Amino acid sequence: MNFSTIFTGSVFMGFGKGFIFVIISVLIIGLAKFIADRRTIEFDDDAHIDDGNLAVGLRRAGLYLGIAIALSAAIGGDSTNFLSDVITLVVDGVLILICLFSCRYINDKIMFGHINNDQECMKGNSAVGVVEACMYIATGFVINGSLSGLSNSLMESVLSTIVFFILGQFALLVFGYLYEVITPFNVRDEIQNNNLAAGLGLGGILVALGIILRSSIEGPFTGWSADILNFGMYALYGMIMLLVFRIIIAKMLLPTTKLAVEIVEDKNVAALLVAESAIIAVAIIIAFSM
Repeated sequence: MNFSTIFTGSVFMGFGKGFIFVIISVLIIGLAKFIADRRTIEFDDDAHIDDGNLAVGLRRAGLYLGIAIALSAAIGGDSTNFLSDVITLVVDGVLILICLFSCRYINDKIMFGHINNDQECMKGNSAVGVVEACMYIATGFVINGSLSGLSNSLMESVLSTIVFFILGQFALLVFGYLYEVITPFNVRDEIQNNNLAAGLGLGGILVALGIILRSSIEGPFTGWSADILNFGMYALYGMIMLLVFRIIIAKMLLPTTKLAVEIVEDKNVAALLVAESAIIAVAIIIAFSM
């Protein structure tokens, strides 16, 4: 058998495995849709999306993107054998769903303790929808980091994912609180009043932190104490860096106005898209520099 035959066979085997992994991943996303539909059975999310409800569309989009971001680590890890890889992907997929739906509950009960996310989204509150979507995406990055390293066993991988999911949620909630404290207006009130610019401001910076947290978790398991300490240090470092660079970016990209004015008075979604895209870009650079 010549080299080209071996190479071609290897390529097609890779295509076949990839196709199976994609099918499993799509089924996991389908399961997420089924669970989300049953969770809000009193509301018909599909009907709201068909009617152009941006809030419902955003939260569903964020859920599906969060799943894909997290699953990419499970698919892209080191291979042992095909059957083992499939079992690991299914287990990781179920674990990802548990974490993301727990994230939704945390977002509803703690991040917006006085706001009913479901009711606000059904009313078309796109600011609430975008924050929930960004929490899913940020959490997807955290789970991605916990699944990307080498573990001694599947059980150790599951435990690591659960622990760092909890730590990641805590870090995101703390950062959300700090963002509210230093912001010269009531972030929650603006979001409850359907100020999409305010929702983008909070959601964008949470995604940025999620990217940095992913980088702090990524890598082989070295021990609980060392990994948790490393996570804590980089979480603090990331929070400080993002808050500092948010000020710098606002002055650099919006030199003729203040970000708070654009959010509260003008409700300028375009300005916030620019500012939050820039802060996410900075987070990507910080993550790769760590």
